[in-house]
Amino acid sequence: MKFSQKTLVYIFIGILSSTTISGVLFSINGTKTISFHKENDLFTYPLISDYEQYSQGNFSGVEFSSYNLSVFLDEDTSTVAGNLTVDFYNNDPVNFSQIPFHIFASGMRFYERPGYIEILNVTTLEDPKEELAFDFFNSSQLMRVNLTDNLQPGNRTSFIISFNTTLPDGGLDRASDHGTDIDSSRIFKFAACYPLPCVYDNFDGWNIDPYLLTGDPFYYDMAYYDFIINVPEEMVVAATGELIENMTAGGRTIYHYNPHLPVREVTFSASHYFEVESFFIPDANITVSAYFLNHSDWLWSGNALAYAGTVGDLLYNTLGIYPYSTFNIVQEYTNYGGMEYPLQVYVSTAADIATYPYGYLETVIAHETAHQWFYNLVGIDEVDWGFLDEGIVCWLTDWYLDLEHPEWGYFTPYYWGLYDVRHYSLDYGLPNKINQSIPECFVSGTDYWYLGYTKTNTILEKLRQTITHAKFIEGLSYFFKEHYFEIADLTDFQNAVETVVGCSLDWFFFPWFDNPYLPKYNFTSIIYNAGSKIINITIEDVNEYLNQYSYSQQVPINIYNSESSLIHSSNEWINGTTSVLIQLEETPYRVVLDYDGFILVQFSNYNLDYLETTHITIVKKPKQQIPGYSIIYILLTLGTVGLIIITKKSNISKNK
Repeated sequence: MKFSQKTLVYIFIGILSSTTISGVLFSINGTKTISFHKENDLFTYPLISDYEQYSQGNFSGVEFSSYNLSVFLDEDTSTVAGNLTVDFYNNDPVNFSQIPFHIFASGMRFYERPGYIEILNVTTLEDPKEELAFDFFNSSQLMRVNLTDNLQPGNRTSFIISFNTTLPDGGLDRASDHGTDIDSSRIFKFAACYPLPCVYDNFDGWNIDPYLLTGDPFYYDMAYYDFIINVPEEMVVAATGELIENMTAGGRTIYHYNPHLPVREVTFSASHYFEVESFFIPDANITVSAYFLNHSDWLWSGNALAYAGTVGDLLYNTLGIYPYSTFNIVQEYTNYGGMEYPLQVYVSTAADIATYPYGYLETVIAHETAHQWFYNLVGIDEVDWGFLDEGIVCWLTDWYLDLEHPEWGYFTPYYWGLYDVRHYSLDYGLPNKINQSIPECFVSGTDYWYLGYTKTNTILEKLRQTITHAKFIEGLSYFFKEHYFEIADLTDFQNAVETVVGCSLDWFFFPWFDNPYLPKYNFTSIIYNAGSKIINITIEDVNEYLNQYSYSQQVPINIYNSESSLIHSSNEWINGTTSVLIQLEETPYRVVLDYDGFILVQFSNYNLDYLETTHITIVKKPKQQIPGYSIIYILLTLGTVGLIIITKKSNISKNK
């Protein structure tokens, strides 16, 4: 979710065409055998009725909770007073005696004034209201509302949480009060600054993880929100949802926003100095708006809306619809590139001083916009599975940028992440398994930023090249539509892609996402039989014992004679330790594994992109054998000659 601009190098290789998958992964001498095959292209997908209902707004929504959030911004004290009215629906198969809420503000970065959420009280909705007991744990940014009765599955409970939030200063994190009125630069940003309901799932029960400075802690169920914001008069507000109405009185303005459909959370930003640009897309019924400070007009004006419209159009038409009526791009102060929230994304003022400011702005807008599809509409557990939505969004961002700016070279000659992934172990000497949670990364010493923003999207690019571009995009779209408004994980993504290609992809997903080390190949034996003219090449993955699963990928094998002429070239499946038999008419001198393609291996040398050897055992032709009957004939002949000689010698002796 936090996104830094990548170096703009490399050129696009083009869009792969759709083809029927058929092939065999094979090996010799006891190595595992894996096969995959798609019978035909006429594969019937399961109906995605939920997506059709959601996309048309034709559903009751009874399975969602509802929240009314009203807040009052005091710009003198940098505080927000609020009430959160909770109508909580239990859609899990267990009884709840408590409902936990995140209170993340105290975990955020600051300069001098830390963020803090004070819980004033929790009361029932009835009149007269009754207070409910709650527990408050500031060190873990958590509160728990104690229910008077167990909340059974399929039932609802309601209450009001009154709170005060102090916004952290400095502009370093999700929420902040930063800038000054002197230079017309002050912005208030209210994000993750109200009690946010925790998610209950089958993996962890209640997910009560504290705020994370590495990665993102945001993991929420979909819910309806009604959002009322009270700010000083003439302050410009950007917020989640469609503006329903506003009213000014007593030097203050009240804004009423509603997304109309469920979202995972809400946010707002306010400033006296925002400029606003908007355009309406009739076909999609969406109003896109940009909010930025005057000093950034040279960069933002016209460009922010154009970038958002172009990337939104691509994703809308390839993945699935964006069902809301508003989408905002808002300038922020922060030490990262941008941050996504439902219907509203933030982009750092760092774009103003970037080496390539227009490229920076477009890249971050593209990335955060893509999160509307994978984070909001399809939810991900950002603590346990954050690599998935970041990896998908990073790849989608690069795809968009490649289509718009092929000269930037994200895909040509190879996807930009290939070099980094191949050299990661050489650079750092560390393992890096993708499929692990952020806390597990802390324990294992894994670089989460590399994992989530470089390795995952590079593995997705390898998947695209394996199943073709058309099937890959179709798989992403199916994954999106199958889990629209829900929460998904890596297994769900794999199942969606398998549905599209019509075969199991365990052989791909298990090693590439669960192994800590890439394959590192070595020649263990090469024997050429000059009689049968067959070369037997045994290739070992020396890292195989360090991993749980064997890798399978096609690798080019080139064979040269003593005059350095190429006498054979073919792509061979290497499945762990594998023996490959090749018919060869000439005597080989040198065998090369050519990595000049999208071959993922652990490099041990910065200057070599191949593995070669001249250690070849040549089994020469055996000497010509003399048939058995010939030997007898020769022996008889020699015996006859010997007898004649002896007889002659005997006769000579007698005649003397």
